[in-house]
Amino acid sequence: MRIIAHRGASAYAPENTVKAFELAVKMGAEDFEFDVHQTKDGILVVHHDFDLKRTAGKGVKIADHTYAELKKINVAAHFAKDPAFQCVPRLEEVLDVIGHPSRWLNFEVKNDDNIYSGIEEKVLAFLRSKPGLFEKSVVSSFDHGTLRRFRELAPELKLAYLGHNLKTVLLLPAIKKAKEVGAVNFHMNVRLAFKLNVAKLHKAGFRVCVYTVNTKKEALRMRDIGVDGIFSNHPDILGK
Repeated sequence: MRIIAHRGASAYAPENTVKAFELAVKMGAEDFEFDVHQTKDGILVVHHDFDLKRTAGKGVKIADHTYAELKKINVAAHFAKDPAFQCVPRLEEVLDVIGHPSRWLNFEVKNDDNIYSGIEEKVLAFLRSKPGLFEKSVVSSFDHGTLRRFRELAPELKLAYLGHNLKTVLLLPAIKKAKEVGAVNFHMNVRLAFKLNVAKLHKAGFRVCVYTVNTKKEALRMRDIGVDGIFSNHPDILGK
């Protein structure tokens, strides 16, 4: 079972920052998840939300600002344990840290309602810019249109399905949608991660990864029911 560093070692350092990814590498992580956005001037950056309100206390939308403007803002301000300045990193900065030690990467592309027109082409160009990167990467998105565009542009790209507010009763329709875009992975919330649901997804041909698992007890339960990977803020979760 993969232990996927969720936004880096985000239990110990400010999420989706260079510091969080450097720490995850030091902790021995080999599998990573992070969120990709696009600035006003077309730079791919790593941050979870569409704005910086939660992380920096500023209602600054990534889509409305250049990278030069964003890099002046401290997105570690929310992290009481370590609020020292960290800016929104460029995607290439993150890969400079985790690219070499990584064996599996999940690029979660944030593009609800196609807010970042053309981001799919930019992400694909990036994946193809470094030897071996495309092959070990999976692209996921909550936006189904984004997944469809990725599939049209790159039939060979590995995709992962994510569903908003997914419930067990909606699992079969979600499986259908995931198959429509040729997804190989199905990523779901831990509250739906029961043995029967995991078995259904495996039977449908998907690898199953579960988010967000932050206790050793829950991690062991996930392993017992056969999930393929867990997203955790604690890369050391099974060593605790």
